[in-house]
Amino acid sequence: MNIKLFLVFFLCINIYGENLSEILDALQNSKKALAIKEGANSSVYEAEQFGIQEAPELDIGLSQADEESDSGLEYSFGVTQNISYPFSTKEGIVELDVKSIKQELKHKLHLISLDAASRYHKACVSKEASDMALALYEEQESRFSKLELLYELGEISKKDLLFNKLDLVKLRQKVSSYKMSYLSELGYLQEMVDNLDIKQISCDDLEDIKRYVELKSIDEHAEVKNIEYKHNSVKKQYGLHDSLFTSLSYGLMYEKELGADRLTLGFSIPLNTLTSKKEKQRSQYLYTSRALSAQKDYLSSHIKKTSKASQLKIETIYDQYMLLKSDILPMSLELKKLAKTALDEGEGTVMEYLDATRSYSENVLEMLEVKQS
Repeated sequence: MNIKLFLVFFLCINIYGENLSEILDALQNSKKALAIKEGANSSVYEAEQFGIQEAPELDIGLSQADEESDSGLEYSFGVTQNISYPFSTKEGIVELDVKSIKQELKHKLHLISLDAASRYHKACVSKEASDMALALYEEQESRFSKLELLYELGEISKKDLLFNKLDLVKLRQKVSSYKMSYLSELGYLQEMVDNLDIKQISCDDLEDIKRYVELKSIDEHAEVKNIEYKHNSVKKQYGLHDSLFTSLSYGLMYEKELGADRLTLGFSIPLNTLTSKKEKQRSQYLYTSRALSAQKDYLSSHIKKTSKASQLKIETIYDQYMLLKSDILPMSLELKKLAKTALDEGEGTVMEYLDATRSYSENVLEMLEVKQS
């Protein structure tokens, strides 16, 4: 069967299945994605609490007083509040922490989308290989019945018959193997996208294989950006703890006594400079800043190395695929046609034709296996 005609047929029978875009859209509302989003929302809420000051407290007191000259009810009421970092702003820290959380959320959702896209690609190629192997098997099976007749007529040996029968069984085994691979990837996709019933995939939207993949700047990588947000947040927190006053408490109290009215205003300022706690906090943020800086350097270096290795792998796979598709497969098909013509004209043997057919089948399946990698 001509490989181009088969590919057209393959696309036609799958056109009504779910395509990758529909699967990825549904994935964003899957249970796994929603769990990741809810976790991020909780973290954002927790980060925002840092920027909220404590609410004022209302203090009320009542007492019964008895003196020699007078008696009656005494009362008092007032407002107190503790303000953290009264002469510094925390909004910048909160903003960076929220950006870090959202960047991490974006990265996690991107990873599951990449996983789904990879599974989709592998499932499509496995199905293509399964259907192609089945077509080749049926073609080879139809010829095997002629081989049995030739064996009965004594034109080929039992060894040749068994050799081709074994080859036929192996091809059938590959059909089952590719089908199992397809069902496995399809099942994993269904497990990931639990809010979409994926009975079939369309496979009409696979991108052409490319030899070179354009990569963005390392600074645009999601994990690197996340570390940068954390690093800047820690720098601001270091500056926050470097301020003279970390908190300030005030109280306004009105007291009604038997013989007097009293209004009291008070302030409470912690003397952090008299203890080593503040210095330890500054040291903690300084070490954290250094750790994040080292982590960013390591991650950037690691991404560069793995990206380079992946790029070399992609180039090798592409070259191997194109060699099979553009050179080996056309020559193998031509050899198959020539062997068939020679057989029909009595200039070739059945075994030569079968060898050419077997070589063509192996090259087709090898090309699909390379495409799947």
